[in-house]
Amino acid sequence: MTEQEMLKKIKESADEIEIPESIRPENMKKRMDAQQTAENQAAVHRSVWKRGGTAAHRSMWKRVGAAAAVLVVGLGGAAAVSHEGASVWQTAQDDGDGNGGNEAAEDRADGRAGNGTAENNAGSGADGGDGNGGNGTAEDSADGGTAEPKKDAGALYVVAENYGEVYDVLYKYYGESGVPAIYNATADSIDTGGEARDESTVVYEAPAAGGAMEESMVADTVGGIQDLQSQSMKQNAGVYDNSAGKEAQREEESYSRTNVQTAGVDESDIVKTDGSYIYVVHDDAVEIIDVRGKAMRAAGEIEISMDSATDQVLEMYVDGDVLNLIVQKENTDLKESDGTEGQETKKRAYYMETSVETELFTYDIKNRRNPVLSGSITQDGYYKTSRKLGNIVYLFTQEWMNLPELTREEAALGKDADGWIPLVNGEAVAADCIYVPEYGETGLIISSTDIDKPDEVVDNTMIINDYVDIYVSSGALYLYGTEYGLNTGVRTQIAKFSLKGGKIQAVGATLAAGEVRDIFAVNEYQGTLRLLTTDWSNGENENRLYLFDEDLKLTGELNGIAKGEQIYAARYFGDTVYFVTYRNTDPLFAVDLSDEEHPKILSELEITGFSEYLHFWGEDKLVGIGYETDPDNGAQEGIKLTMFDISDPSELKTLGTCVLDDLDYSPALYDYKCVLADEEENILGFAGESYDYNGKGADMESYLLFAWEDGEFKNLLTEKLDADEEKTDAASNVSEGNSASDAEDLTVETAVTDVLYTGEDIGDYRGLYVGDRFYIVSPSRIISYDRENGYRMVQKLKLRQ
Repeated sequence: MTEQEMLKKIKESADEIEIPESIRPENMKKRMDAQQTAENQAAVHRSVWKRGGTAAHRSMWKRVGAAAAVLVVGLGGAAAVSHEGASVWQTAQDDGDGNGGNEAAEDRADGRAGNGTAENNAGSGADGGDGNGGNGTAEDSADGGTAEPKKDAGALYVVAENYGEVYDVLYKYYGESGVPAIYNATADSIDTGGEARDESTVVYEAPAAGGAMEESMVADTVGGIQDLQSQSMKQNAGVYDNSAGKEAQREEESYSRTNVQTAGVDESDIVKTDGSYIYVVHDDAVEIIDVRGKAMRAAGEIEISMDSATDQVLEMYVDGDVLNLIVQKENTDLKESDGTEGQETKKRAYYMETSVETELFTYDIKNRRNPVLSGSITQDGYYKTSRKLGNIVYLFTQEWMNLPELTREEAALGKDADGWIPLVNGEAVAADCIYVPEYGETGLIISSTDIDKPDEVVDNTMIINDYVDIYVSSGALYLYGTEYGLNTGVRTQIAKFSLKGGKIQAVGATLAAGEVRDIFAVNEYQGTLRLLTTDWSNGENENRLYLFDEDLKLTGELNGIAKGEQIYAARYFGDTVYFVTYRNTDPLFAVDLSDEEHPKILSELEITGFSEYLHFWGEDKLVGIGYETDPDNGAQEGIKLTMFDISDPSELKTLGTCVLDDLDYSPALYDYKCVLADEEENILGFAGESYDYNGKGADMESYLLFAWEDGEFKNLLTEKLDADEEKTDAASNVSEGNSASDAEDLTVETAVTDVLYTGEDIGDYRGLYVGDRFYIVSPSRIISYDRENGYRMVQKLKLRQ
């Protein structure tokens, strides 16, 4: 069916339909705007500006999709709801009762309207063969036995007995009207299209600090700022294990690695190197560049067949001769509804429905010129993040879930489960692999795959929730999200899952006062979970430190830290945690955690400005990247680098600072994968942006590289990424290996100041090194420099467009 025919049918179906008042464009827009406002307020809690919006929020939405939009096709026509890039077009029908065709949930046959946000998460697993509409888990098929039953995560997430319990959770969200609950930002209630729901609804009981049970926990809009998803970065050789305080093992080859949150837990990125090749995600392909010689050469390409203009190649892993590639795809179908029952004449309706799935492709790249697909798995939902532990890749996606066109009884029996329960490898998640809270509308889908068996799923599960962030240690998964309540204030919900051999099993859950404001504020060390939060429930910020044992029982806490300020950055080093709070000055705290029952502050160092990212520089120094500020009014005065002396945690010192007053923003502040930091190689690199750098409103993007020498930061390289092409100095052109045979399908450029900028987001730039060469890599080009010769530019390669 052509697009014109599709639109014609939609218009014809809408001509005689009266739109219910609740979904008229003007009313839906108000409700959607209110929801977006509430979500934004919950998701972003720090004052960071970039071109009229927060950089952190812009980064979160980067690869997720468009914001919500509501359209009406034709006169009184079909309502179209688009959210997260997924759209559902549906005709609203009046069944004569004045309710616009909205029936009770068990009776309704056309209630498929739904929407979601980038901060909503979804999950799925496999059916255990219990008649719930799916197949057995990978362990069942591999071992021929029965997989260990899933355990409850305390009272926070409880394993469903059947799909009927999943139905119940969704029904509480959608209500009898079938219209998703929209948060009313001006009232303490949830608008379900019917009666208001009191915000203080009890959603579960969980152990509070000290193990006591508390009630009246609130299911409200859950925020967070840590989902800097689809973001990727570099961990460099020589980076220290910040969870264990030990130096990471360096391989003999000298090349940089992806900067990761936890040493030993690999993360995907848009650029990787293995010391011989550079791999770059580029449009719908991965370009493989041979860097073993003095000149860069095209070695191969992995191209993915895309079915939609919105399909995306996202990130990848490279491990030896295996490359794992993460791809997100959208499928849009035109569906037909027979209309409302009970009418003399049924009004046929058409609507468009978009589904999203994420695929993990595994390639054998022994022959870089001819990569071979070894296998793949697929799971529903938008890509959220992933982790790699040994040979196991854990894939996290999020999916907005709709109430099915079934009765509760039909749902409980597993009827058409694959029509409303997310799929993993084509099979609906088993009911007994789904964790349900009291209230929720999205699911976090988690699957694990052994790269040696790339077509098989080791295990999978789905956790229905509002919004959670993810921390993965060397052996456990922690999900944490913020809960806001009238009576309880702001609290962090934490659930722990073990990850043994790819199996995902709940351990327990707990609560902590306050909210986690930095992704590095959560850390596990020798089985102990350490957590830093900022609590503003009583009108003034108060920072807290909590320690929990392996079963999430509270062992120690420290309260009342830096009242009136909030945590901006944190880093753990063995039994010590360093963190920055800020109001108008930047105190760096050092806290001794060796006595888990009685953590104590060792020292506090106060300087101007604040750090947003901390990175250990050997065992006795700590680098901070943040902003310099005016101590009187807090006005930002440029990007600031600070080197702290932590050789004696009881007496913190500042060794040196560098203020880049011409830089207004850097993605390094909020996306650790954008940072190249290697103490052994003595290089610190990141991209930055200057606003109105020439006084004429033009922006300038640059990549900067520093060394720490003689007590100060020395600038090794500043490459303007969008330099004026007209200023190219042909006399300074330098290149190596510029023959066509060297570059093959790539174009070698020799202009030193030729334009590199091609519209990429500044967060897509990566700096890396291999031996004596340094590279600035973007999805469109690569520039190489000679590290042994003052970072002299050597070559430019333009990736195939």
